[in-house]
Amino acid sequence: MLTLNLETTLTSLTPISLTEIEGAELMSRLDQKYLIHRDWVPRLIEAVKSDYTILEVEGMRQTEYRNRFIETAENNSLYAHTRGRNIRFKARIRQYGSNLRSFLEVKEKTVHGRTIKARVERDASAGIEHNLTPEEREFLKVHYRHGDAELSGVTCHFSRFTLVSNDQAERITIDSNIVFRSGKQEEGLGGLCIMEIKQKRINRNSPLLQALGRFKFECTPLGRRTSMSKYVVGMLLLNPNLPPRTYRSVMKRVRRLRENLH
Repeated sequence: MLTLNLETTLTSLTPISLTEIEGAELMSRLDQKYLIHRDWVPRLIEAVKSDYTILEVEGMRQTEYRNRFIETAENNSLYAHTRGRNIRFKARIRQYGSNLRSFLEVKEKTVHGRTIKARVERDASAGIEHNLTPEEREFLKVHYRHGDAELSGVTCHFSRFTLVSNDQAERITIDSNIVFRSGKQEEGLGGLCIMEIKQKRINRNSPLLQALGRFKFECTPLGRRTSMSKYVVGMLLLNPNLPPRTYRSVMKRVRRLRENLH
């Protein structure tokens, strides 16, 4: 089997700038998430490189992301997810390593399964460390419906690259080197990557989905659609006594697979 290097493979894609895609961001979309093996990624990209461009910011095609999650004292966001609520919200501060811009973001999952995202940019010096401003608290009151929320101590660091379809409203993000931290605790996903397909409407003929089909039986259940929130998985890994409920099967897979993939 041909061995491909991810960095070399990414350079073979045509770049697209942040300015070119900012006007057409998928702030209302349908998401599909997949757990995949890190070693699959170069082969997947090689298979679809004529169908997608790659986001390039400040000369970088893969960059570091830093998230700090926002939650209520009662963990309402977490429990809405683990109890399988149809309507639920997540909130976070996200900092982009490519340009150090930071945003307060809220994601709403509607009863129809659509993700609606709202965000506001933070002051350049705030990062993920600084407390919420009065203006940001007002933003949360409007967009986050789980009650009074505060910055939590849970962070998530990962590497991401973004593919943009040449001919449809579709983005692909692939996250690797995923690490969750809370105080001195640290948990990671090892050789697991999270791939997310973001579309205005579900298209099963997406070139990336077609390419993924070739890998489905290499390491079951990798390559199959899953319910996967990084916040929920991180919280459950860092707090194993919390009841996983609807995430029980996901957590079993994560724990088993990360031990076997290096």
